[in-house]
Amino acid sequence: MTSNNNSNKPAISYESEYMETLKTLFNENSQLEGLRYFLNTTYQYFKQDNMSKRKPKVIVLGTSIPEELVYAAGTKPFWILGGSLGSVMWSDDLVPRDTDPVSRSMLGFLLNDHFDLGEDALIIVPTTCDSSRKIAYLLKNAGKKVITVDIPPEKADPLAGIKWKKQMENLAEKLTDHTGKRISKKNLIQATQLVETARKLRRDFLQACHEKDGLISGAVRMSILNSYYYTSDLKVWCANLRKLNLEILENRQVIPVTEKSKPKVLLMGSPVYLPNYKIPFLIEDIGLKIGATLDSTTQKIYASSNPKNKKLDPFTAIINTHYLYDCSAAYSQNEMLYQSALFHLKQGRIEGVVFHVLKGQIEYDFELERFEQLFGKENIPVFRLETDYQYQDVEQLRIRMEAFMEMLAHNRVRYRYNEEKIAI
Repeated sequence: MTSNNNSNKPAISYESEYMETLKTLFNENSQLEGLRYFLNTTYQYFKQDNMSKRKPKVIVLGTSIPEELVYAAGTKPFWILGGSLGSVMWSDDLVPRDTDPVSRSMLGFLLNDHFDLGEDALIIVPTTCDSSRKIAYLLKNAGKKVITVDIPPEKADPLAGIKWKKQMENLAEKLTDHTGKRISKKNLIQATQLVETARKLRRDFLQACHEKDGLISGAVRMSILNSYYYTSDLKVWCANLRKLNLEILENRQVIPVTEKSKPKVLLMGSPVYLPNYKIPFLIEDIGLKIGATLDSTTQKIYASSNPKNKKLDPFTAIINTHYLYDCSAAYSQNEMLYQSALFHLKQGRIEGVVFHVLKGQIEYDFELERFEQLFGKENIPVFRLETDYQYQDVEQLRIRMEAFMEMLAHNRVRYRYNEEKIAI
């Protein structure tokens, strides 16, 4: 009996985590009718019964692949981003315990006794770190159809663009072979229009949230953006986001002054994926506000093809734009992440930075010193927060986070005193 309970524990954890997260998100902003669609989209994605029925044609691990190529090949990408403690447990016997939780979670989604997502799929694995190479190896050993994509780590290298294009040409060829649909110019243009529409709507959504500051919590905002990767129909998703954007802008609810006056922080570093929202929930629970997020998923929202790319063929425009804006952990020096952080700094809307590092993802730690120096010039404190998907450390993190909030409050008092002093 005990053995049976232990074997069911990952599945129970998997179910309870996403259900509890979605309930919390809904309770935070239940007055917004348009929110229901996005939470339901996420629910339908994670629901175990649905997982067992799915037979996706193309699976993409992470967000470092231009999705336009998959759409142009006649199918929808099925993204696996990690984010689930339950799926981490499914991979316990497959990888070392100190493997980063995102890699373990992604592997657990693909190799478990409950559903087989990769049975008929071409699984695309971008090699952004050593763990992703190991994942590809394990999946191939399990009989899955896998293609790896090497991301050139030095964008400044004159050969990087050539290497990237060859990788993308190889991927396009494999996609065509797998789906049986040629990636034509017409298909690429249609795919670009679809993805560009979604990106613009997400940018509009962020602007609407800024104009109605305090109406939507940071965690809810993140979940709506995350749901882009969980929808089964992107056109329907776009239509619903368009409706939600209008609902937000037309909302006449009076936002309490206390809500508007909360210290705003930039949450950056290791991406936070549903359903493991313990960090955004904790940040807001102690009285801080997530003013903005910065990671490889949010940065893709701004990856619109620039005017110069209109002179290029659609394939080259897509892959060039994606490579330019990508700020995943693949790069030796993450210049796009730095430039994006600089943008948030110039906006003047943040008072502190929570630099989130998942255990095992040391790629982000290499970048930390540069960001401490960047924000330090403007006296904006940077709080490094290291954790994993387990919940046992929440209270310990709460104590440290509250100390960080006190520091932000002290800065506010000091700046106000200096301003008054100058005015006198």
